[in-house]
Amino acid sequence: MSKVFCILICLLMLSFSATSTAFAASFTYGAWLPYWDIATSLDETEALHSGLNTLIAFACLFDNNDRLLMPEETEELLVALQTSYASEEKAVFLSIVNDVEISDGKYENKSSALLTRLFQSEESQSRHLEELAALIDTYQLKGLELDYENIKGNTDLWASYALFIEKVWAMCQRDSVRLRIVLPWDAPKYIALPEGPEYSVMCYNLYGYHSGAGPKADLDFLKATCELYRHVPSPVSMAFATGGFDWHEGRITALTQEEAQEQLYMAQIVPQRDMLSGAMTATYQEDGVQHELWYADALTLQIWRDLCAQYGFGSFDLFRLGGNDRLDWEAQLFNVEP
Repeated sequence: MSKVFCILICLLMLSFSATSTAFAASFTYGAWLPYWDIATSLDETEALHSGLNTLIAFACLFDNNDRLLMPEETEELLVALQTSYASEEKAVFLSIVNDVEISDGKYENKSSALLTRLFQSEESQSRHLEELAALIDTYQLKGLELDYENIKGNTDLWASYALFIEKVWAMCQRDSVRLRIVLPWDAPKYIALPEGPEYSVMCYNLYGYHSGAGPKADLDFLKATCELYRHVPSPVSMAFATGGFDWHEGRITALTQEEAQEQLYMAQIVPQRDMLSGAMTATYQEDGVQHELWYADALTLQIWRDLCAQYGFGSFDLFRLGGNDRLDWEAQLFNVEP
């Protein structure tokens, strides 16, 4: 593994030798904690907290009347983070996502139709802004995150969202609340990002439920993303996806790092590191079923981080906590600087 890693790093250094900026002197890390995996994600936070600077409670949703809906699990998670880390120098955020609860246990995920309704008029924007202000007040938030996705190439919706971001930023400035905006890798193609908020860029979804087998990110994809964001005037964090997927019998199963490693261990398969992405991968047959696994370990995350650092980025987010190899992360990610 070490030989392959050295080759990878040499290739990266050569590819950037003419244009790269210096590595960041030190790195900061944020991580999302999902409401559906509270116990495990909080345990990981406690074990890894010395390496984490930002903790994000994920997430507050919407009801079918376009009103904010705080799940009990998210509230529990947020309060736990605020209570446990209020005295430490860690930022705690609440994330708002454009998922809509249609009925009990049934959701419309990443609803672009919801965003169109929220931003369609001054009245609808003001109503949503008031709800966000009430949420900040109710939970005494110090950090707010908007994770509004699935806008794609809708330039009119992007323009409306940009105006709304400016309004939320003004409110947060008034109330001394930090604001983060989660963005897809290609957002600068469609929008001039408002200056002020912090931005977190989703450097993933290259392969997944929507595609054939492959890593969540590869080196070319990360280079293209960094090029788009390197001149954004506001602070930018590059966000990486943990875990991976197993493609088998026409199905796709999401796996955490620990689940992927355990599955390969039980099958007595040794994965290989892919040279084009830094991700771990393995193809094998078991009981007549063909499996192809791709997942990220801590070294994968380090390779992705160091590539982005070549472009001057020093802040990184991880989606998500829960199901990660803590010893691997401590040894290979948090305690390793370039």
